[in-house]
Amino acid sequence: MSVKSYIGNPYMTKDMKRQVLKLMVLRRIKAGRAYSYAIIKELGNEHLSMFLKKDTGSVKNDVYNTINVLERSGYIMPSRASATDGGKKYYKITAKGSVVLTESKRLFLASMKELMKIIE
Repeated sequence: MSVKSYIGNPYMTKDMKRQVLKLMVLRRIKAGRAYSYAIIKELGNEHLSMFLKKDTGSVKNDVYNTINVLERSGYIMPSRASATDGGKKYYKITAKGSVVLTESKRLFLASMKELMKIIE
């Protein structure tokens, strides 16, 4: 089975999907400031469809909601937009967000290794 078929497994809970989406968005923003719609486009439907409902409105809502949660948590913050940016609200990762991203990836990997030992 491919990785995609495991990730898209119906047994993956909503909480797991939301957590993965948070990490994907944090990773993207850490790569460079970005605005919400650009993040949706850059992550692409193939990646998002593994974690989200496939209809476009739902994908947009899930990403926008994730960005709001990350901002309220202090993991990302708006950065200044210039007049040439068309008034778009850009985001950048905070120091707290960088720590959370690094630690979450480490914990996720360690958890998966332990899980594989259990189910083998």
